[in-house]
Amino acid sequence: MGSLETPVGVDVRDRLLATAAQDVVHALRASAATVYLVRPEPPKLMLIATAVVVSSLGVGPIEHIPVDDPVYATAAAYRSGDTTTAYSIDFLGEHPEEAISIPFPFTAFSAPVGGVGVMTAFWINGPREPTAEERRQLAEVSGRLGRELEQLAAQRVPMTPPAVPRVHAAESGLAEGQGAAAIDNAPLVYHLHRLAVQLNHVSDGREAAALACARVMSAVDADAMAVTQVKGDRLVIAAAEGCSHLFLRELEGQLLISASTPEARAVAHRRQLTYAPGAALTRGRVGTGDRDDYAWVVLPLLGGSGVVVGTCSIGSEQPGISKTTPSALATLLGQALERTAADGARHALAQQLQRTLLPRALPQCAGIRSTSRYVPTGGIDLGGDWYDLVTLPDQHSVTALVGDVQGHDIQAAVVMGQLRAAVRAYATEGHHPGTILGRINRFLWESSHLMCTCACMQIDLDTGVTQLATAGHQPPIIRDPAGCYWNSNSGLDIGVPLGVDPDSSYMVTEAILGPGTLLALHTDGVISQEETQSDIMEAAIKSSGADELETLADELIRRRSNRMTDDAALLLLQFEGPPVHARIRQLEITQNDLRGAHRARSAVHGWLHEWELGQVAEKMELLVSEMVTNALIHAATDVHVCVRGYSDCVRVEVRDSDVHPARQDTSPLQDGDPAESGRGLLIVDALADRWGNSPSGRGKTVWFEVAAEPSCP
Repeated sequence: MGSLETPVGVDVRDRLLATAAQDVVHALRASAATVYLVRPEPPKLMLIATAVVVSSLGVGPIEHIPVDDPVYATAAAYRSGDTTTAYSIDFLGEHPEEAISIPFPFTAFSAPVGGVGVMTAFWINGPREPTAEERRQLAEVSGRLGRELEQLAAQRVPMTPPAVPRVHAAESGLAEGQGAAAIDNAPLVYHLHRLAVQLNHVSDGREAAALACARVMSAVDADAMAVTQVKGDRLVIAAAEGCSHLFLRELEGQLLISASTPEARAVAHRRQLTYAPGAALTRGRVGTGDRDDYAWVVLPLLGGSGVVVGTCSIGSEQPGISKTTPSALATLLGQALERTAADGARHALAQQLQRTLLPRALPQCAGIRSTSRYVPTGGIDLGGDWYDLVTLPDQHSVTALVGDVQGHDIQAAVVMGQLRAAVRAYATEGHHPGTILGRINRFLWESSHLMCTCACMQIDLDTGVTQLATAGHQPPIIRDPAGCYWNSNSGLDIGVPLGVDPDSSYMVTEAILGPGTLLALHTDGVISQEETQSDIMEAAIKSSGADELETLADELIRRRSNRMTDDAALLLLQFEGPPVHARIRQLEITQNDLRGAHRARSAVHGWLHEWELGQVAEKMELLVSEMVTNALIHAATDVHVCVRGYSDCVRVEVRDSDVHPARQDTSPLQDGDPAESGRGLLIVDALADRWGNSPSGRGKTVWFEVAAEPSCP
């Protein structure tokens, strides 16, 4: 493919692999042959299909094989260093999900290729045992190929396998009973079949488009390809490969109603369009845009309902590209984009509903710092995990709690929202945790048949005295600055889950917090009951440190990878001590406040001079202005600014309601790009002593710290 750079020598390697696979198909009269190269990178050794020769059936190999798999002939040959045979009846017994990839009975016959890979031949239509001559021939071809690859490796030619194998048609007359025309189309049939299998498992339109680009460009030897999705009255790029920057800028956000581009015409007329090399409408689309000798075909992508959901544009030096790109591609990709768009909309709706039922942002109180995380399950189910932090009317106490309603459906989510509202009402009235749990227990028993576990604690910010009560839930984790953990077995009663017995009462246990104490309230999705809380917390602290709640919360969530089937709710707190001398200020900026950044600068200027920290005011004002501007423009939500003054630093937290993380834009500026677009985080990275951004509540928090330098008298 002309637009993609290939490492020196890899084309020579690929020709050797293809020739050897052709020799095996010819000598063994096989239906297909594949050369696998080993990928040594973690997490495990894999054998990756690199060159495939197929007959007209287009039936090829399993493309990724773990070296330690017990039933693949390919893996056994690599481990043993000898020829190995396996049959589909045994293979599919261990891997029934692969029946869709190779739907015929087959025999796989493999031999090692030096120490770098394996050659595997396939016969279809029933098991057969290779003859002694066939064993000798396969071993001979594989051995010769191994020696040739070793010579190339000595010349520093990469042996890294590609993401998509190079597929070749079995040469005419080599496979029994196959017509030449059918054989010529075998690579395309192979890739379309594999693409159809892969598209069944994707849930994102961009992922589907990227898979299509990789497969189709390899199948038809294309030089460039772009896939778009229809979003309202515009086209949005889903994936692109080998295209010029100018073409992509023209394509992204293209207005369908007024554009006269090939893609807009394909959508309007609902038919395939072809353009000869040098056509005016397709000039400058490939690579650097300095050549015009490419033919283009533009396909409208139709969903199952017949609606155009996107376009697929393919450019190639081969004039006959339109004849080798069947309508089957448009059907496959169109239906995949339609399905993923519908799944994405349902998933987004479920997540939006779930997040709406959670706190928009946690209250920021003097004497205690807080952050939260909520991670839904991977599907589109709703969950009942929840958390909250409530400031009591006296402003000197807070109530923190976390709960888990039974089920993963809309009813669980609704009950969760009702319980959260009830808890806030009871906590605001000043009730202690035992009374709060008792009242919401009766409320749940009377209003729903579901159960709920819950842990509740109330912290006096002046004294550090904490009252705790639980209803069938894991106790909170309490860790003092010395690394000692509060023993939850010393008098804490794990009460009956809420909604089981309307007359249940819940015992309150007391603990005393010192400055610097960490507290974590969580559901099973973060730390399960089978795990030791202190061990998980210490491992997370060792990895991220205990002085930054945001990074610690991220690390605790990262460690839940083996519990992705359950929701996860985490409320992480740090008691800073009595708030007598605490310095904290907050500012709310509405989404449409055109002077929001100016107000933030002015407020920070005043606060820092009030705290006698005027020497860092200029730097802090610039950083706050950048962060607030970024949030107002890119998040397009209200913004909350919290500034805390400590003895050694000033900390700023900027929160918005956009769940997408803020990202540094380090890409070079292109002609027409706004000079200041996306560069705010680069300024923060350069000027702040520490900074980060993390999901929090319904959105995210971007925070930074600057060392405090007291003003000169």
